[in-house]
Amino acid sequence: MSRTSDGIVIVGASAAGLSAADGLREGGYSGPLTVLDAESEPGYDRPMLSKSLLAAKEHTAPAPLRTGEQLADKGVELLSGHGAAGLDIDRRRVVTDWGEAIGWQQLIVATGVAARPVVTTGGDPLPSLRTRTDLATARRLGTDGHPVTLIGGGFIGLEVAAALRSRGVEVTVLAAVERPLAHLLGDEVAGWLLGLHLAAGVDLGLGHATTRVEQTPGGYDIHLSDGRVHRAASVLAGVGAEPATGWLAGSGVALDHGVVTDGAGRTSVEGVWAAGDVAARWDPALGRHRRFEHWTHAIEQGRRVGLNAARGEAVAHDAVPYVWTEQYGRTVHLLGERRPGDTGTVVEGSVESGDFVVVHGAGDALHGVTVCGRVRALRTYKKLLRSRACLNDALAAASA
Repeated sequence: MSRTSDGIVIVGASAAGLSAADGLREGGYSGPLTVLDAESEPGYDRPMLSKSLLAAKEHTAPAPLRTGEQLADKGVELLSGHGAAGLDIDRRRVVTDWGEAIGWQQLIVATGVAARPVVTTGGDPLPSLRTRTDLATARRLGTDGHPVTLIGGGFIGLEVAAALRSRGVEVTVLAAVERPLAHLLGDEVAGWLLGLHLAAGVDLGLGHATTRVEQTPGGYDIHLSDGRVHRAASVLAGVGAEPATGWLAGSGVALDHGVVTDGAGRTSVEGVWAAGDVAARWDPALGRHRRFEHWTHAIEQGRRVGLNAARGEAVAHDAVPYVWTEQYGRTVHLLGERRPGDTGTVVEGSVESGDFVVVHGAGDALHGVTVCGRVRALRTYKKLLRSRACLNDALAAASA
């Protein structure tokens, strides 16, 4: 079945996809605008799945990113439950998993990422936390009375651990690294976060990778790289994510750990753009393509790509990266990025108190800032990072 269109199609009702729709209308595009969404429910607030929604005693639903009225007001046609299955760049058609071929003049890829699977030796994937359905599964794990083992010590794993402990669930975290999140936050802040987990009663099994998982009549046997076997009643995996690009294989759109784009979001195919977690954008500061899997970035980049597509521009997205994590009632904000080899300097408060500002850099280069408690500092340091200020500028701002 073919559906003709002389308009723009966005694949993915994600934060990036819906922000791209906003940017298109803001940029003056008034033609047909169709958004394909693989999930049956409209786009929703994913970051809160592993934060307040899992911790909440009531089963609150994720907040929708746009209401039906808001989409209608902007003339956006949302096709829920229509995932993309393939792309024909010659005939300018995107094929859905319903067998439809939808025509487009321009296409914006905003399919995001999917949880990286951990599969048992029997071929069964372990539960993860990426969708509304996953949230329902995680909530059941938190209420069935069994201890839960989390494989992975990234943001998702540690946020889920904190949420489950708030519900009184016994939790074990297994991670290959000795100090989870140290590569992002530095040793001192990462050590402080681990201290919060230990104080809350989380059992931490760190420094040894999971080599295989066997399902048993009573649960799971998790084999570790040091030869030990951890026996678990319930398991949830959080070992990262992979860009959702399978439907683009063989299409002609360049792929390399994501959809390869320039700074403006243009792909290797004229008229095809990409935004959000799925986009491997050219980063001139690093001299390479890279993806950034975070909410604020997806919103800002999505809008920028929408504006570019509407206006025929090639303005690069150049916002300061930002990510946050909520654990045990503390919110840690990370502006910019801590790079390998960076040192961390506490310039306000103290890490031990949970009220601090830490700047990350090398030599006199300022790369990132980690903030907890002192939210008023975020605006100051974001301005410094945006202006590419040096480390001494950050120290002076802290003194002032």
